[in-house]
Amino acid sequence: MKTHLEVRFHLLSGKNHRKWQVKVMQGRKKISDHYFDPSEVQLEMRGCRLANNLKKAMKVNKEQSKDVTGSVHCEEIVLTSIPTEGLERVFYNPIKNIHWRRESDEGEFSWDETEYHTLVTNGRQVYILQERD
Repeated sequence: MKTHLEVRFHLLSGKNHRKWQVKVMQGRKKISDHYFDPSEVQLEMRGCRLANNLKKAMKVNKEQSKDVTGSVHCEEIVLTSIPTEGLERVFYNPIKNIHWRRESDEGEFSWDETEYHTLVTNGRQVYILQERD
């Protein structure tokens, strides 16, 4: 079974609050997880897909509650130092909108399940470094 990574911004209270969580997955089984402080580390994610559990996202939006509904699935992550000025941001907040968004579209499209060659973090934000060919 193929291994992949799932990346999300961890919002649960505790020692890993407001850190990037990277889960190493084999199918649906979690093998391990790792946490990275966004003020200290920049993640370059390769072979990415913007994942969304739409049913959970609709519940979060309706109830204005918090739950894990979206993440970036990727094949590989490397720690990097890349300027993000001029790059387009992708973002996700199911309390406001149940779909992944891109900065340029003003909420006109759903970017759920779209694929990218490379995404990169800067602080708590995610940017498109390279579109998928």
